[in-house]
Amino acid sequence: MKKVIILFTVLMTSMLAFAQQQKELARFHVTYAIYNGEDITEWAIKSKLFTVFYTVNEELYMANYSETNETQSWGVIWGLKNESIPETASDYKTDIFYFNWNYQNSYDSKKGTCKVQFIKVYKPQGVVSKLKFISETLDITEYTGYMKGTIDFGNFY
Repeated sequence: MKKVIILFTVLMTSMLAFAQQQKELARFHVTYAIYNGEDITEWAIKSKLFTVFYTVNEELYMANYSETNETQSWGVIWGLKNESIPETASDYKTDIFYFNWNYQNSYDSKKGTCKVQFIKVYKPQGVVSKLKFISETLDITEYTGYMKGTIDFGNFY
């Protein structure tokens, strides 16, 4: 019995330690979506789809999550590059990030790598965000929406 209690304590401590190492940075709520040129906005909104950026042990991750279906695609981000376009009299400040995303799906166990472009446009009403995913099979998924939270990719280059 004593061994069971010790094992249980060690297991719970390990689980709590892991849970504390994951930190959400920002959420990107989808308001418009396209898949291979087809408008899938209605599905995305019904699914309550959002993308979340988070860290695990100081490594950057991203997940696409459907609140309605409780499914997700998640994985580590790598090869991050960026460019910044300053605000002008006619255009808003824009940050563009390019990276690779090793993902796996909870709904079909598929794994792969996507090329991702993430654009943040700084408007007076808030940050408008655009995500573009290009899969290994050259399928293109695009999400437009808004961000909750802030994210500074500077620590992940």
